[in-house]
Amino acid sequence: MSKYRVLIAVVTIVVLLLTACRPAAPVAKGEPYKIGMTAALTGPAAGTAGPEAEGFRLYMQKLNDSGGINGHPVELTVQDDRGEPTQAASNMRKFTDQGVHIVRNTSSSATFAPTVQEAKRANIPAVFTLTAPPEAMPPNPDPLIYMGSHGFGMGSPFLNLDIMKSINPSPKIGLLGMQIPASTAQMTNMDKEAQRMGIPSLLKIAPADTVDMTSIAQAYQDWGANWVFYSGPGAFSTMLFDAMQKAGWKGNLLDQAVGVPPETTETKYKGNTNVYLASAYVPLAADLPPHKELKETAQKYGFTNVNSLYLIGWYDGVLFKEILTKAGWPVTTEKLVNVMQNLTVDRKPVMGPVRWTPQDHVGNYSAQVYHWDGKSLAGSGPWFMTDALGIKRSTGKELKDIK
Repeated sequence: MSKYRVLIAVVTIVVLLLTACRPAAPVAKGEPYKIGMTAALTGPAAGTAGPEAEGFRLYMQKLNDSGGINGHPVELTVQDDRGEPTQAASNMRKFTDQGVHIVRNTSSSATFAPTVQEAKRANIPAVFTLTAPPEAMPPNPDPLIYMGSHGFGMGSPFLNLDIMKSINPSPKIGLLGMQIPASTAQMTNMDKEAQRMGIPSLLKIAPADTVDMTSIAQAYQDWGANWVFYSGPGAFSTMLFDAMQKAGWKGNLLDQAVGVPPETTETKYKGNTNVYLASAYVPLAADLPPHKELKETAQKYGFTNVNSLYLIGWYDGVLFKEILTKAGWPVTTEKLVNVMQNLTVDRKPVMGPVRWTPQDHVGNYSAQVYHWDGKSLAGSGPWFMTDALGIKRSTGKELKDIK
């Protein structure tokens, strides 16, 4: 055997020995913490709910492979509800039969009532993602009902009035909602707030199965809107903006990164200076350390087409880990509620904190404006902040200013 082959053999043996001696990831051997997730994986809200659900599933997979929580694995059961109330209720009953400890709802507000009803019947805490149900709102929230990652309360759309007025001192806004409870309520409240602020607004509510925005777009144009804004799941905002641009409209779109991912807006409207994005998080393109961790984990586990909406699910994973870790084992609803009603989770440098108190299970909401700078959608201006009801609103220069 030549010296070269001997050297190769020795190196190979050393590598094998080092690999064998490398400490393996801890294995969770205890009974599992059980989480149920009902999500709109199909249907009109799937474009928003799907990536958020996947981000949560990705975090839980990483968590289990890292040893779980307190030596216990996490058992996540995911059920598609299509955004339909009856299916969400059925999913919740399945979770109860399986003995889940806590539930996550990543679906349209049409599923909120049955989710809340079943959670209360079974005495299981439920955390909602796309927006906050009334039962989580201050000042007297239900002990079992909470709002998760981006803290999107009923007053949060009011911030967008502040944003539009900061860009154009004389906004005239076409407001669009989807015919589901939370979207309709939010946009109705936003319309009232606009009138209180002296901002002209025209409110339209579209059925959830709407595929042609031509008539709504024409109504806004005839009225003389210089902004359009939509609050709700799915891509109604881009559908509306497309219809208005097709007719030659030159006004501005303010989109929400909690409904349509920044990547979609950037690709679809590349170079269009009439597009603004209100984002509750720093998008993946910023490539901060938490972004890199998410992207590397997604690649490791074969998750494809990852976009910034994954961040919402990922940080709900962080939130659930914190809750379950503090609740300890054995886990009970009483322990979970004691933890959840007095909880703060820091999510800098990507989002503002989650902060729950016995009087408020939603917490503050924050957003920054992203606008086309010639090369990409870049953050501009301050962070806008509000409480859950939209009463106390302010601005901060940086994310660190958000308390």
